[in-house]
Amino acid sequence: MTDSDNVNWEEIANEILKKENITNIFTYPKPTSANIYWKNDFYIGAIQEIVPEFSKEIVLLSKSSMHYPEELAQVLRRLDPGRIELFADDNLDLEGRQCVVRRIDDKIVHMTTEQTMFMMNYPMKIFEIS
Repeated sequence: MTDSDNVNWEEIANEILKKENITNIFTYPKPTSANIYWKNDFYIGAIQEIVPEFSKEIVLLSKSSMHYPEELAQVLRRLDPGRIELFADDNLDLEGRQCVVRRIDDKIVHMTTEQTMFMMNYPMKIFEIS
């Protein structure tokens, strides 16, 4: 028996979804909630298209600072069928909570040289209100 056997993942998932719904009301552009997989670990997060007029592929990826057990991902998937699943390239540095990356379908990868140059020429400010 492991520690995660005694955890009520449904209760935790419901609290996460409640907090996401409240936060999303005040967030622009509107985020899309996601289960994020990186380096064989699961993170809770969201993506936002930040420069759709230039490239819909460039997104702001916001993720939890710690990873969670797969049991939580399974419950979130069941309770929130609109939630997307994203699989990040292991070569990316996603140690921070927020990263500007490239999304292609369900993959998170490095931006192209052109996309990187655009973001360097037009840096964005991120305001996080706790």
